[in-house]
Amino acid sequence: MIAADAISLIAGERDGKLALCASPTCQAAFFDASQSRTRKWCDMNTCGNRQKKARLNANRRKDRRPAE
Repeated sequence: MIAADAISLIAGERDGKLALCASPTCQAAFFDASQSRTRKWCDMNTCGNRQKKARLNANRRKDRRPAE
């Protein structure tokens, strides 16, 4: 799939960019055809969800710390 997207991009048949997943455990390549070209994750339902859940849990832990 990525190879076909890359060929379409190089041939000028498709508008977008190739990118790497922002998840430190994934690093998969994907084709970003979003309007703003700012997509971060290869799949929002897996990598994006994990990253957002980790950030939420970190913020919750930070909020539970006793005041110094």
